[in-house]
Amino acid sequence: MMTFRQLLLKNSLGNFHKYSSYFLSCTFTVFIFYLFSAFIFHPNVKLGENFHGIVTVLLMGCLVVIVFFTVIFVWYSNSTFMKSRKKEFGLLKLIGLENKQIARLIFFEFSMISILAIVIGILFGMLMTKLFFMGINVILKPIIPLTFAVPIDALVLTVGVFLLLFELITLLGLREIQKSETIHLIKAAKKPKEPPVYSRFLVAIALMLLMAGYALAAISNLVLLFFAIIPILVFVIIGTYLLFMQVTTAVLSKLQQRSTLYWKKTNMTTISNLIYKLKDNARILSIVSILSAVVTSSMGLLLWFSDSSSTTIRGPQDLLIVQQGLEDEPVYTENEIRSYEQTYEMDVHAVDETVILPSTVLLDQREHTMWIMSVSDYNQRAERMESVQPLTVAEDDAVFIAPFVQGEGDVYRPPTYDDDEMLIPLAKGEKLVKVIDSLYEVAIIRGKPLGEKYLLVVSDDHFQEWKKDSPQEKALVLHEYYFGDLTHGKEFYAALQEKPEATDVMYEGFMTYLDVHTANQLLLFIGLFIALLFFLANGSLIYFKLFTELEDDRQMFLILRKVGMSDQEIRRVLTIQLAILFFLPVLVGTIHTLFAFNSARAALFASTVWQTGSFAIVLYFLFQLIYFLLARTVYTKKVLRS
Repeated sequence: MMTFRQLLLKNSLGNFHKYSSYFLSCTFTVFIFYLFSAFIFHPNVKLGENFHGIVTVLLMGCLVVIVFFTVIFVWYSNSTFMKSRKKEFGLLKLIGLENKQIARLIFFEFSMISILAIVIGILFGMLMTKLFFMGINVILKPIIPLTFAVPIDALVLTVGVFLLLFELITLLGLREIQKSETIHLIKAAKKPKEPPVYSRFLVAIALMLLMAGYALAAISNLVLLFFAIIPILVFVIIGTYLLFMQVTTAVLSKLQQRSTLYWKKTNMTTISNLIYKLKDNARILSIVSILSAVVTSSMGLLLWFSDSSSTTIRGPQDLLIVQQGLEDEPVYTENEIRSYEQTYEMDVHAVDETVILPSTVLLDQREHTMWIMSVSDYNQRAERMESVQPLTVAEDDAVFIAPFVQGEGDVYRPPTYDDDEMLIPLAKGEKLVKVIDSLYEVAIIRGKPLGEKYLLVVSDDHFQEWKKDSPQEKALVLHEYYFGDLTHGKEFYAALQEKPEATDVMYEGFMTYLDVHTANQLLLFIGLFIALLFFLANGSLIYFKLFTELEDDRQMFLILRKVGMSDQEIRRVLTIQLAILFFLPVLVGTIHTLFAFNSARAALFASTVWQTGSFAIVLYFLFQLIYFLLARTVYTKKVLRS
């Protein structure tokens, strides 16, 4: 007679193909959770000392997201798995096992899988910890680099959280089995499925909800989006569910009515199968669609923000030293700046010297500082900046430049000069020029104490003439430096500030960029792991659902094989069926993502989000393709197995 231990072992091994996707997803979740926990509890991580507090807060928030997501994923997987084994549990009851014994069997099965997932996830996490910390050291550049460590707190937290989580969800899943009668369990898998029907009213509602969500996303600016984000999410989520529940059924029903298509080759089998599978799996396919949209849109936006910050936040010069008077010496000469290159690995790419004639301009009944610059100097500066366009200025013309970054929004725009002519106060009288254009550009380092300087770009001839008439001690000379690597930029700038007289004449354009760049890298680093987690879960949900229906598909295709369907035809039917189940949610999620990118473009002035977003979508599709090919190979072999 088989003992309970033998029954447990045989059941676990017999159902391993069903457990495999669930096990791998749980293992990966544990692995990610442990890595982040190991960072948070590392001995060298101290708030405000080695790392900025926001870094730890981000990673702790990531842990919360992982736990929340794991609860949903494990609960759904457990529920689906329990339903697929009702017949098995009914037979066990029939041969004499009591509810308590079946509960013990299920509990120990899931406990074995859960404990194995926790152990392997943590062990794999330990193996990858050093590589993970090396990445953190490269990105965040801590004062005290992180070395390999196995924090006990991280181990205890990971084991405690996931053991409690897995066991609690397993216990909740046992309730339905214990309440069910034996005959209901045995016949659960044999209940005939009702023919899928659709409601024209619900089809119309689905399309209207999706169009309403898309329309709101398309017309919303930053302010409107703040109020519209909840309605958009509600419309799109409900619309997506009804899309798979009603619209797909309606489309496939129409295809069934087209005899020329329906009766051609294996189309009858393919369409008949799909009409049941899409409706049965509407909930899971809608979840996968939403998660796909979340992954691709968030990664696209993160890539865009990381890419755009380098041009909108850095500079336009990395270092600016203002020299008062043409005959004076700057606080640091070019040779002195270059002497720091080797010490701080600061590669000086270029150095410019620009003479400025200070003046004033009246805007909105207030007097503002205005610097006059020659068009040659301005265009030389424009060549070094991707966002600044060169100018053409004739003899008596001028172009007025107000400092402004396009991504800041209209509310931050400073006033511009609206008249056609300008009377410029100089040291020796006033000069009249024709203002041919008034632009928004940032061509000089902004911020206090330098402030936001208005520029007036004039012809070279006029500038040289006015320069001769101006006192040399009144003119300014801007010494502008452009660097390559800024890894040690903060230490370099701190060393320059050791001269007390440098404080009022030296300005940097890279400190904010370094902070934002570090945050971007960290967000991308975290986002990559979360995206991988969501992607693996997406594929696992579909894979797991397929394998719970494996026996039904095997029996159906066994009958079709007996009536003459070849293995090649079965493979073609399965390939089309699996491709639609894997890629239809990705297609729907991609459409959601495109409207999200359109909202970001309008609300955040993200003009290049289409490029980064397209990269994220293509990358996600490629990963999904690999997952599909692996799942198709395994699933087809199991279906065709005699």
